[in-house]
Amino acid sequence: MLISLVIPVYNEGFRVADNLKLIVDAASHAGHDLELLAIDDGSEDNSCREIEKLAEQDSRVQLISLTRNFGKEAAIYAGLELAKGDAVVVLDADLQHPPRLIPAMIRAWEEGAYIVEAVKQERNDPSWLDRWFAKGFYWLYRILSGFDIRGHSDFKLLDRQIVDVYLALPERYRFFRGLVNWLGIESETLPFEVEERLGSTSRWSKVKLIRYATNNITTFSTIPLLIVTWLGSLTLGTGIVLALITLWQKLAGMSEAGFTTVNLLLIVLGGAVMTSLGIIGHYIGRIYQEIKARPVYVLKPTKRKKPCSSPDL
Repeated sequence: MLISLVIPVYNEGFRVADNLKLIVDAASHAGHDLELLAIDDGSEDNSCREIEKLAEQDSRVQLISLTRNFGKEAAIYAGLELAKGDAVVVLDADLQHPPRLIPAMIRAWEEGAYIVEAVKQERNDPSWLDRWFAKGFYWLYRILSGFDIRGHSDFKLLDRQIVDVYLALPERYRFFRGLVNWLGIESETLPFEVEERLGSTSRWSKVKLIRYATNNITTFSTIPLLIVTWLGSLTLGTGIVLALITLWQKLAGMSEAGFTTVNLLLIVLGGAVMTSLGIIGHYIGRIYQEIKARPVYVLKPTKRKKPCSSPDL
């Protein structure tokens, strides 16, 4: 049996080769043939060259280099598409997903599990804002999509049949942990605590996290569009009530001079309209991206030069 290890890499720096060695060593304890696919997602540091050197020393390691930074989801998709294993394990390169769990995941697969998920027991985010943001995202995602992925991560083992089903899904934008959950296939879970990131810091800024959360929520739910309808109905109802009150005051001779009420109504209505247009525009933008049907990722050409020195397409 062949086990594929899919590891997205972006600016992991000088530690990436040592981290990949640790991952291979941990996975080799399961007693299966291995291939490790390190997907360099347009790193701007020396990650690509470090992986290239390691691949020259260890035939089990393969460097897959993308032409630019397509994002982690695209890197995972590229790895799954190129993996040849009977089972595929996806995990991060920074060792926050503990490699020591890989043999246990493989054993669960050998016992019949199609999906084995490593589930976080507790977040170790140093910032209260990060913890609050994560809890808020998972709560909102569960409310709007109906799927509970609290504690879920990208650290998963998928049987080859599940990989093929995942790759057959037609959408261009992908949310790996959400889509695997959406498949509805029963999974085995293994608890783990997120390890401390060594030698690097998170590449996820608050803006990127908000954009990522927004995209993932709208990928799995159309309830925001229903909220626009509800908001419009509420605004219309409020406007009718205020219009009747104003008309009654006018007829009763109790209307007061001034534009306070009018100004407040304009502000409220303007805000509601702009919010609604923003939500609708986001969905239209997503439809536009899907219709273009561009590839999820592009590989660097390797015919004339090694990937790390290849020119971008």
